[in-house]
Amino acid sequence: MTTFKRALLALDLTETDASLLDFTARHARALGVEKLYVLHIIPDFTAPAGTEADFMSRFAPEVPVDEQIRSRLQARLEAAFAPVKGLEFVLDIREGKPYEKLLHWQKVKKADLLILGKKAISEGSGITAKRVARNAPCSILFVPAAAPGSIEQLVVPNDFSENAGRAIHTALALSSHMKGQPVHSLYVVDLPPADYYNRSEPGRGYRGILMESARLTGNKFRDKLGVADDDLVDVYLENLRQDTAGHILAYAKEHPGTWLVTGAKGHSPFEHFLFGSVTERLAERAGDVPLLIVR
Repeated sequence: MTTFKRALLALDLTETDASLLDFTARHARALGVEKLYVLHIIPDFTAPAGTEADFMSRFAPEVPVDEQIRSRLQARLEAAFAPVKGLEFVLDIREGKPYEKLLHWQKVKKADLLILGKKAISEGSGITAKRVARNAPCSILFVPAAAPGSIEQLVVPNDFSENAGRAIHTALALSSHMKGQPVHSLYVVDLPPADYYNRSEPGRGYRGILMESARLTGNKFRDKLGVADDDLVDVYLENLRQDTAGHILAYAKEHPGTWLVTGAKGHSPFEHFLFGSVTERLAERAGDVPLLIVR
């Protein structure tokens, strides 16, 4: 299993923070987090040229902004994480460009996991889901503002790759540390647009053979991972719309309380091309579904 002993949680003082803190507190132990770095980034502000010299003295608050923010966030963190035994958290307030600072502090703190609020990811800050998912060197957890209060199942998009295997083991470990929720292995089978192959085999056709082949490959893949038959719920969907990410998200929305757990490739240009086809689209379009991208 991939473990996340050191996590970096980004807060932006919006309504998303409440959901983000609640979700993190409820699942920190299942994720294996031992030390949580909490980061708030104050965007750069430069006074316009020609501003009167006494601008800051006229409008600056009595208490420095960073001290005000630290006081507010510290109280929220203590309230949220007090029930989580064994979790140490450290609050950092920094100033700068949010996207650059986020990745910089991930490296400084050697965080295994970035935890971000989905609604807080905006073009204004430069922190877009796609941009972070592509460039962050660690695993990422996107938590939506309307995250489910209870996780009922974990769904792993499966393409029978090493990355998918890592995601499956992570999902199984998460389930074992929560309440034993079922883990669904979801494979979206690419099919031709019409059932016109192998017409000599009534009721099967080329599409039927592809689905059967996918199931056989899935069984071999599970054996390779050393996962018991009862540990996974195998799901095979036809990619009728030629939109793999769309089928995955539709399945998640049909099953309330879903937590998506997906694998990710590396950072070479070719891997970026492949990575962008599904995982980045999930990051962009996940909506109200929590998404853990495992590296």
